[in-house]
Amino acid sequence: MTTWRTMSLALALFTIGTVGAVSFTLAAEGQSLEQMVAAAKTPADHEAIAAYYEKEAQAAYQKHAEHKKLADFYNLTPALKSKSTTLSSHCGDAAKKYEGIAKDYQALAKQHKEMAKSTK
Repeated sequence: MTTWRTMSLALALFTIGTVGAVSFTLAAEGQSLEQMVAAAKTPADHEAIAAYYEKEAQAAYQKHAEHKKLADFYNLTPALKSKSTTLSSHCGDAAKKYEGIAKDYQALAKQHKEMAKSTK
């Protein structure tokens, strides 16, 4: 029981830290992502947006890796294997979703890099 609480607390703190770091980055720039996209006119503007999306992709890949490791843990731990099919499938599904999200962010970053090259 204590292990589950510890794992849940660690995951919650990581999630809060990740979201907080992203919000802090945008706040430090003084603009929301929506404002940045709406105002983007120069190559530097598009590069900044691409950098944001690359950071988001990195964070999503980290979440993908975490959930994949947890799914493997649930599948390989004999004491949990029979009791944790729901946990294992949840983590497996979450890993796939985060991988898709990361790929989407990478595609957005690529598009903004291309826009930076074509913008004068």
